[in-house]
Amino acid sequence: MSYIVRKASEEDALQVQHFIAKVGVAKQPATTDWSSYLVAEDEQGQFVAVVRIQEVTKTIGLIRTLVVDSEKITSIFILEFLEATLHYAENAGIKDIYLLAANEAGFLKQLGFTKTLVNELPKELVVMSDVQAHQEKQLPILKKTEAVNN
Repeated sequence: MSYIVRKASEEDALQVQHFIAKVGVAKQPATTDWSSYLVAEDEQGQFVAVVRIQEVTKTIGLIRTLVVDSEKITSIFILEFLEATLHYAENAGIKDIYLLAANEAGFLKQLGFTKTLVNELPKELVVMSDVQAHQEKQLPILKKTEAVNN
């Protein structure tokens, strides 16, 4: 099966919210710039994955709200979707890309992510409440340190 990855638009807002709720993510995104989302859809136009790249500054980005329908896609697709996300962020001028992770998954290392120490984080990230909450839970914060291989 083939998928299309594209930048979301305001018209996608309801469908993105519905998709996030459908796959069981408890925390819905607040009203936001929907163009900061990338969506992957199948041949029928149904979303199979969404991700948000929050622009913290012009050169610092935070990957968030990564939601996938595991019944419709494979782990290989997730890797390819994240790779497309990284390319999109880099093309938008974001040089430093961070990710709040639940663990240090091997596939994230494949994409060039490594664990970052709290004292190495830019102040723009340190002051964010969800980054602080992530730190308090002692969960890893990852930074993309290597170029995406293509």
